[in-house]
Amino acid sequence: MHAWWVVLGLGGAGAALGILLVQVLFWQRLRRVGGDPVGIFTQGVALRWVGVPLAALHVVLFLLLTRLDQPGWWIGGVATVLSVPVRRLLNLKAIAVIVRGIGYERGPVADRDGDQVDRQSYWRLVRSWYRHEYTGHNVSDVIAIKILGLLVHLLFWPLAALGAQASHVLMCQDPADALGHSTDGHERPGDAFRALGTPYVRFAGRDPR
Repeated sequence: MHAWWVVLGLGGAGAALGILLVQVLFWQRLRRVGGDPVGIFTQGVALRWVGVPLAALHVVLFLLLTRLDQPGWWIGGVATVLSVPVRRLLNLKAIAVIVRGIGYERGPVADRDGDQVDRQSYWRLVRSWYRHEYTGHNVSDVIAIKILGLLVHLLFWPLAALGAQASHVLMCQDPADALGHSTDGHERPGDAFRALGTPYVRFAGRDPR
């Protein structure tokens, strides 16, 4: 049984590093081509605040399994469930940096209360996100979906952890994905942010990262 855990641990750690490598190579390709300044900026921020920390977290988690004689499936599941709020905090940190460097043709990024996100402190943004996530329309549906998601994390944690590592780097780059809520009352979460139009890099001379 221990040999199986060693295989899982080494394989998972390798997969986490592989995902990060693909993300870095994609970013380097964007920089070489040079035709997408918005993508270059947002991908760089996403890697710094989400991609690298999550890869390090998952490598440690998977390698830890190789050091335990009988770790039990539940240990990885509990660790993955506990990492959910950590991923959210990293996601919000990345979007907080991105909206300070990216502008939109139809106005600034504002939350459901009408407050500009780029003028909020990070912790104020965190409090605002959680308040909007659990108030508004169809809150019971949101809670039910989250409970189901936690069960998936608990039971299928290797796939959930690695999938989240890949997806959160993409999600944190778009206000519609990072800041949209099912409780907003729109047809899709984030529809208000999709109406902002084409993004552009607005800082000059100083990278806000």
